[in-house]
Amino acid sequence: MAELVIFLATVLAVLALGAGVAALVMGDRAFDSRLTALSAGRPGAAAVQGPFSAILPTLLDSLIRWGRTAGRGSLETEARASLRMKLVQAGFYADRAAEAFFGIRAAAALLLGVLGLVAGLALNLWGVFGAVAGAMLGANIGLFVPNLVLSSKIKARTEAMYLGLPDAIDLMVVSLEAGATLSAALQRVEAEFRDLHAVVTEQFGIVLAEMQAGASRAEALTRLAARSPGDEVKQLTTMIIQSEAVGASLGDTLRVFAEEMRKTRYLDAERKAAELPVKLAFPLVLFIFPCLTSVIFIPVAIRFIRGLMG
Repeated sequence: MAELVIFLATVLAVLALGAGVAALVMGDRAFDSRLTALSAGRPGAAAVQGPFSAILPTLLDSLIRWGRTAGRGSLETEARASLRMKLVQAGFYADRAAEAFFGIRAAAALLLGVLGLVAGLALNLWGVFGAVAGAMLGANIGLFVPNLVLSSKIKARTEAMYLGLPDAIDLMVVSLEAGATLSAALQRVEAEFRDLHAVVTEQFGIVLAEMQAGASRAEALTRLAARSPGDEVKQLTTMIIQSEAVGASLGDTLRVFAEEMRKTRYLDAERKAAELPVKLAFPLVLFIFPCLTSVIFIPVAIRFIRGLMG
């Protein structure tokens, strides 16, 4: 009976956490569809439809209400702006993403805390102290796991931007040298790299949408640098703004920047290759050498013992 209760509580906790993340992601897919429609010249496109489209708004509203209650105080200070920027960098652009994130943390902490309490009581480890310790452990895991997921998402998008930016800049250089404007070059990148470099395409699409909405080029590029945590995007936007301010050739500037980025990536690859022997030393010493030594010397030891025993 105790094992069944633990299993059901685990399944409930995992499903609740997954539903919260799915609600947050699906809420942003509506934004992505509107952005794609605007970039394609089709404003007013329909929202994303799916088998859970009727349930997700209610679930998302519940998470937002929980988040407002759980994050009261934190959501009213500069901490909300910092969390909001992290969510934007991770690709979550919904207006109430911060409240939904707090709601996911609160729901995960509550459910995993209850799971830890039930597990402590069922296993009967150290009595009441074990149950309380299990509840605290589960609650802390529920609080910190969403932060780890968010950091992992930011890191993955930063890496994708870092890998796709040189190719995008090369296409921008070709477009600019062919006589296109910067806006037309960005549109060309968005059209060509939609499937190859999704993060770069998304960010450039947001820049174009902001410029079409009336923002200046410098403002749209500055927001692009704020949304992208990598230093390369900040350097790119600064270079474009300064080149336009002083009247320098934007195509030559971008070509030099793309070459520098590729040199940096080549040096990073060389550094990782140089670190590989050091990193391989630990598994070799801890795992491979003991097994190899056992395979070589155990038969010799067996023969030696047999020889001594006559």
